[in-house]
Amino acid sequence: MRRLAPLILAAALLTGCAGQPDGGSMEDQLNALRQRPTLGEVTADYDRMQQELRERLVAELGLPEFSDKGNTGQSACTDFADVPGAEQRTLATWMQEGGIPDEKWERALQIATEVGSTRGFTELHVVTDRPGDHKIELHNSYGAKLQLGSAANTVLSVRTGCHLVVKG
Repeated sequence: MRRLAPLILAAALLTGCAGQPDGGSMEDQLNALRQRPTLGEVTADYDRMQQELRERLVAELGLPEFSDKGNTGQSACTDFADVPGAEQRTLATWMQEGGIPDEKWERALQIATEVGSTRGFTELHVVTDRPGDHKIELHNSYGAKLQLGSAANTVLSVRTGCHLVVKG
């Protein structure tokens, strides 16, 4: 029996590690993604969110208009790497020449958190916060990330979490 104990323990450890990483089997992961909006739906919604945020920053802080700098893209999802049709997308990056003045940064942060919270972006990460240089990220439960940064210029960007692409 003493000789069998290490073999039984080793077998149990190996069996416990045989599942899919990050959330179970491929079917479990696919079912989790099916509970989310599609990539097209969430992209359209986040585009509207970015527009609302830009409009409020311009109107309430007196900033110049933002311009679309492009930089869009799509990639596979590391958390759902085995699921076909699972992707994340980087939306257009928007830039405004000139940074947000330090005395207006707190209000800009408040506007970003208000607008972001309407889409579940409630987890705030302060990346940089020093005079003349500020950057925050707001994350949501899907793994999406809204970034607002201000130094020489103001930059706004959004990257979706992982969602299924619906081929039409």
